[in-house]
Amino acid sequence: MESRFETVRTRLEQQYHPMVTEPESGPDEKTLKQELEEYETRHQDKPLIRLKAEMLALLLTRGRIGIDSFDRFSDHLEGKGLLWDLNNKCRKAAESHICATMLQSTRAFGDGGLFISQMDQSHTSPDWYAVLSLGPAGLRDRALAALEKANDQEAKDFLAAAACVFEAMRKLILRFAALADARQLPELAETMYAIADRPPETLRQALQLGLIYDTCQEMELEPVRSQGTFDQLYVPFLRHDLERGILTREEAKELLKFYWTKFYAQMHPNGKNFCFGGLASPGVDGCNELTELCFEVHRELNRINPKLSFRVHKGTPEKNLLQVAECVRTGRTAVVFSNDEVAFDMFRRRGKEEQDLCRYVLIGCYEPAIMGREMCCSMAAWGNLVKPLEAVLNNGCTFDGVRLGPECSLPADAKEFEAEYFRQLDAMLTRVMENTNAHERVWKEINPSPLLSGTMRDCIESGRDVSDAGTRYNSSGVMCCGLGTVVDSLMAVKTLVDDRKLCTVAQLSDALHRNWQGAAPLRQQALKRSPKWGNNHPEADAAGQRIVEFLAKKINRTPNTRGGTFQLGLWSIDHNFTFGKKCAATPDGRFAGEPLSRNLGASIGMEKHGPLALMNSAASLDQAESPDGAVLDILLHPSAVSGPDGAKVIAGLVRGYFASGGLAVQFNILDADELREAQKEPEKHSDVQVRVCGWNSRFIDLSPEEQDAFIRQAEVQE
Repeated sequence: MESRFETVRTRLEQQYHPMVTEPESGPDEKTLKQELEEYETRHQDKPLIRLKAEMLALLLTRGRIGIDSFDRFSDHLEGKGLLWDLNNKCRKAAESHICATMLQSTRAFGDGGLFISQMDQSHTSPDWYAVLSLGPAGLRDRALAALEKANDQEAKDFLAAAACVFEAMRKLILRFAALADARQLPELAETMYAIADRPPETLRQALQLGLIYDTCQEMELEPVRSQGTFDQLYVPFLRHDLERGILTREEAKELLKFYWTKFYAQMHPNGKNFCFGGLASPGVDGCNELTELCFEVHRELNRINPKLSFRVHKGTPEKNLLQVAECVRTGRTAVVFSNDEVAFDMFRRRGKEEQDLCRYVLIGCYEPAIMGREMCCSMAAWGNLVKPLEAVLNNGCTFDGVRLGPECSLPADAKEFEAEYFRQLDAMLTRVMENTNAHERVWKEINPSPLLSGTMRDCIESGRDVSDAGTRYNSSGVMCCGLGTVVDSLMAVKTLVDDRKLCTVAQLSDALHRNWQGAAPLRQQALKRSPKWGNNHPEADAAGQRIVEFLAKKINRTPNTRGGTFQLGLWSIDHNFTFGKKCAATPDGRFAGEPLSRNLGASIGMEKHGPLALMNSAASLDQAESPDGAVLDILLHPSAVSGPDGAKVIAGLVRGYFASGGLAVQFNILDADELREAQKEPEKHSDVQVRVCGWNSRFIDLSPEEQDAFIRQAEVQE
């Protein structure tokens, strides 16, 4: 018998395109926008945090809402994005305080494909434990209780703003309840009435509250990039329902399918991370019956979204790891594995409290942070490790003459080349972190966040918003792209100039300025005779270690403006393509404009000795010195994981890599022939998924350049 979910699956997947709302439930968006503008004009003298809270409350209490009668949940609310006008106006005013030269430098670095500095308000995780244990009324009351004791005006403004938005969230829930009553949907109405004034008790209530909170925070303009340690958060509600006969296991599974389809249908550009497994407390594994249920759902739905992370430690039950590995083996690769032992070491080095470690999640793609106590700002700066190579070869400038770093003469040999590379990189990192600090310094003048902050006990206790360093931990990530390309380039200089004496640095520079035109034999030497990162080559791996050690010392010791420090991230997401397009030819044989290496991986096509050699190269790095995250991509041919023992192969690779010191790993299971067929006949291969970076995509939806890159990688495994 077909399940209720399957009968409405297609409608659920299309529910936001377009989103249906009830005209009588509120004004249309044009009118609502006018109301916001008028409210802002009338109250422009209020502190920004109070003004924003009241404008958000207006959206939650006045925006049109809607319910799909065929759905088990509801979150349709118009008005998302309407607060951007206020945000942009505040940003313009705040940036007038930033030195014009610094703003110009920031733009020049970004336009040139070097580094981008920004105020990162998009990588957040609320305190989901507080959301689920208190509910909107409890969160409101907690803020009001703190307000009564507050002494300074900033604390009073923040706490009043937090109470305001949680009361508005409560009223939004009651609006949904009333509409469900009117539509004669008693189960939905009962669920909504229940969570308006008390914490949830059932699984459906808890999931519904999570959806409503997610909607409200997105409207506040801070994307929710982690749904928390999902199995540990929601298993008490599952057990409650099973013990009382409210749900059977199959009914709970179907409820989860309705719930996860919400996130799939939203088509969030980078997805929302659901975290599973890991240590729930010291010595106690966090896997439970909900872990198993969710990965059953993931396998059955076979979707690119939501994206999942699975924390692994030495005591992770093999059955749970094999279940996740089986999903990956069968092409459900929207999973990243994270290593608790290395993550805990990393957190301890950063001074984080022992009792907080088990509550870490991966925010965004694979950036570790303490749920509910940290603003990791993991993409406060993101940049291109390859671009300084141009500066070494062109007197501190790009090949088209844009000044990047200090003036320099051409190095004489590989040793001087590497030293000058580090000098140029040092100057660029100094500037990019200075620029980032300038942006973060005016954060609270642009985007205070009372809803997000109001979930966090540190903000409540300190009386400070997240934009004003109210959380316990405040870090700023510096994502660094192209490690493999840089290693290969340094090795190529040594091979071509020092070892084989095929050219001087000046002659190599000339070849690169000409994009290798007229220097094909020299390029082939660089491609085929020089050691490559990702192949367990001692010399190449040592160069990678020197680069990472330099980056860690430079970045992890630099203070930000919020009482924390910057943090090194060894990942690239898909910027290995965007940055690659802005890079000249490089000594490793790469042509101008071609992609850079991705994350911790080898340059495209240069992984010649299989996944074990790749893992050994990556594990040679001290990844605990990469607190903004470090992830390795492993691509396997389907034949390598076929049959009943295929999941054990993947689980063994995860265990082995983590035992060697790896922090995070993700997989693609791809056949180059199938990918070529998908290019020719996309309509026949719509179910082929690829792990692009921190998210999955259908192969047929990638650009031709990205498709070709995956095919080249897959060919190496044939």
